[in-house]
Amino acid sequence: MKKITKILILIIVLAGIVAGGWLYIKKKSAKLPYQFVLAEISDISQEVSVTGKIRAAESLTLAFEKSGKIAGVLVGVGDSVFVGQMLIALENSELAAQLSEAEANLEIQEAKLEELKQGTREEEIAVARTKVENSQKSIIDAELNLENVKSKAEVDLEKVYDEAIMAASESVNVGTNAIFTVTDIQYVHFTDYFQESYQIAAMKASAVDALLGGENAGRWTNDFISRLEGGTKEDVKEAVSDPTNEKIDGALFNVKEALQKVKLCLETIPISKLTTTEKTNLSTSKTDINNEVITISGKQQGIEVQKATNQKNIVAAETQINEAKNALTLAEKELVLKEAGSTEEQISVQEAQAKKARASIEYIEAQLSKTIIHSPIKGMVTSVEAKKGEIVSSNQDMVTIDSEADFQIEANVPEADIAKIKIGNEASLTLDAYGEDILFPAKIIEIEPAETIIEGIATYKVIFEFEEEGKEIKSGMTANIDVFAARKEKVLVIPQRALISRDGKKFVRVLEGESIEEVEVETGLRGSDGTVEITKGLEKQDKVITFMEEE
Repeated sequence: MKKITKILILIIVLAGIVAGGWLYIKKKSAKLPYQFVLAEISDISQEVSVTGKIRAAESLTLAFEKSGKIAGVLVGVGDSVFVGQMLIALENSELAAQLSEAEANLEIQEAKLEELKQGTREEEIAVARTKVENSQKSIIDAELNLENVKSKAEVDLEKVYDEAIMAASESVNVGTNAIFTVTDIQYVHFTDYFQESYQIAAMKASAVDALLGGENAGRWTNDFISRLEGGTKEDVKEAVSDPTNEKIDGALFNVKEALQKVKLCLETIPISKLTTTEKTNLSTSKTDINNEVITISGKQQGIEVQKATNQKNIVAAETQINEAKNALTLAEKELVLKEAGSTEEQISVQEAQAKKARASIEYIEAQLSKTIIHSPIKGMVTSVEAKKGEIVSSNQDMVTIDSEADFQIEANVPEADIAKIKIGNEASLTLDAYGEDILFPAKIIEIEPAETIIEGIATYKVIFEFEEEGKEIKSGMTANIDVFAARKEKVLVIPQRALISRDGKKFVRVLEGESIEEVEVETGLRGSDGTVEITKGLEKQDKVITFMEEE
């Protein structure tokens, strides 16, 4: 019994091990809900496969695609030519200049792009910081200058006012002396009460009242008049003792008004009764009063001029402060931009500018190529219709070449593939008569610009030339042609089936750990083996999903 028990226990243990192993293997072999490949560096080539027929070689008549003036005819009838040899050229100096300009612009745009990608240099940031510091110092200097301007304005105006009030004091003295002269003449010749004397007394009373403050002083003596301290004289004394601008302005105004009244008083006295000395004294007083009126007017004008000058200087100084503050604000913003570096949007915009510049070069190069006729085949020139200096139109026959080859291959390439190939592309072909093991090298020598409709599909006739001919080649044979349209070496490639197109953009799904992220990519050359070049968006060894089960 013990032996049987041990055997049963051993069987149970083995059964458990087998069951556990089966479950582990089942779990390991469970099918993942997706398939992926690694993005890898590889060579990629694009091929266009077509079928054609061998035909006897024909002569080619070549023409320009655009009109222009012939700059040079480089071959003559009977000349042997090789593939790619220049035959005839149009004048293209303007296009050449445009190309140089476009190439220079591309260098500028690419340099700007590289600068944006590298970010702001420390030297540029240091310059921006220095600019901020200089702007701050400019504000301090401008504020100090404003204080100096205001101080100088105050001093200059005070000086003008001081000179004005001193002149006013002198004018009061001159006016008083003139009244004394009037009184002296009055008491000699005009003491009666006739009209003439009455008028002199009235004018004298007005002048004395305005200048010295005495009422009804028309017949006062000089002794009484000299004791007066009112009127304008009092205003001037107050302005001297308390020289505020308002008091000085008022005193100057009053002095000028009083002098005008003294002047009228002097002019009232008739000179017919006066002695020579009295006439001289009267004339001198008139001159003195006129001069004082001019002086006071000049002082008033000088004050206004000084005020205007001060205001102009202060406004200019305040403007300097505002300009310095604006310069500081701009410098601070520039520093922030420098420290922040370039944004993705700026780089994208500059990349677009560089791409546009390259496209411009390609366009001009295409236009330049249309100004030159190259020989597409090896052969002999049989006719030349061009002359130097002649103006020719597009599609006008220029030169005819007979091929040295005995046979050519003619094929119709669908519209979808015609943009992938060009004259000079190499090709490899097989002939149905000799099977797939025998390859014949060839190349494209002509692509007709006009389409040919075959079974409702637009196609373009393409002519191939054998690189080497043999006796086994016969007219009418069917050729299977692979055109090597493009090739790139050591680029990042993935299967084309991994691409997802949406809203004009291309995406791939990338496996990151256990999560799947959708990444936008840019593509380049599409290979004939089902691969596609990735120019932006992926890195080598990225896990790219090629198939995913729908949940």
